[in-house]
Amino acid sequence: MKISKVQVILLQKKLTSAMNISRGGFDVRMDALVKVTTDQGITGLGEGVGDALMIKSIIGGKMGDLAVGLDPMSIESIRKNLIDSQVYLERKGSVICAASGIEMACWDIMGKVLNVPVYQLLGGLYRDRLETYVSDVYWEKDPHAMAKNLERILKKGFKTIKAHLGCESPEADEKRIDALRCTAGNETNLMIDLNGGYTPQESMVASRLWDKFNLFWLEEPLNPNQVDALADFRSRSKLTIAAGENEFRLHGFKQLFDHRAIDVAMPDIGRVGGIQEARNICALAESYGIPVSPHNFSSGILLAATIHLMAATPNTWLLELDSSNNAIYEELLVAPLEISNGLVHVPDQPGLGVELTDEIIRQYGVE
Repeated sequence: MKISKVQVILLQKKLTSAMNISRGGFDVRMDALVKVTTDQGITGLGEGVGDALMIKSIIGGKMGDLAVGLDPMSIESIRKNLIDSQVYLERKGSVICAASGIEMACWDIMGKVLNVPVYQLLGGLYRDRLETYVSDVYWEKDPHAMAKNLERILKKGFKTIKAHLGCESPEADEKRIDALRCTAGNETNLMIDLNGGYTPQESMVASRLWDKFNLFWLEEPLNPNQVDALADFRSRSKLTIAAGENEFRLHGFKQLFDHRAIDVAMPDIGRVGGIQEARNICALAESYGIPVSPHNFSSGILLAATIHLMAATPNTWLLELDSSNNAIYEELLVAPLEISNGLVHVPDQPGLGVELTDEIIRQYGVE
């Protein structure tokens, strides 16, 4: 069996609620879905996460041609040919995101050919339910509006919730954390994501001011390029530091681990190089004693891949969910997502358990 065609389908959904983060905001979300077709007519779906238009141009320009003729069942050959065989080695960025989408789709094909869920190909089912957290509270000018949104999530039964801050100074955002903690109570795990928006100096101020709120973790306080500064910050802060959504491949995470820059690793399967690369990162993290909570904030394709990885990988922890209705999520899943008491039930359909229907393309597709 050989790959005969690689396509990128862009989907876009207009937001129904504000999504403001420290470095800006957006009013639409665009996803780059990758469809790989074989000469036997079997198709697989993957997703490259990042700049969707750039990912499409990379796959359409050359990478798709590199994949044609390869065996989708040979994941290591796919990885080598798409990432590690070129004269100029692409180590980070959209090229890796594009390759991630193709590799992910090949796992979907393999599962369909063998008629097993992808988690069976990753070592078997280690857990059939995944503990979750919800990542839908975004910065708003009115702290009480943020608290009301958090209350909405609490009513759905979730006990761990992430809020995005950093649009204002640590002193100004303190009142927002206060409003969130008052609403959440002490039984709820409250995370803060700064999306790389603070300087090292601002982060230290935030650490001192916010420590009293018993935060579960502080995510991406600094620009991801500032690894030394992040390590220094972690050594001086009492907070648990999570990061990694903007890091690439195994060697990028080894640098974070070697510098002792993080407490929790957050690789994104659609960015780091695909499912196998994410597995390698999880194995490396385990040797350093670092838990892995994969970044998962895109479409239902990435959601499905993340569920399968976590279902088979012991040192993964806390599945990220988007309950805002701003994502193209459940429409792409073959079976509806089962959630009870904050736990996601692992599905058992062959492959990743995803499908891209004509109706989805009609509703969300863009040229």
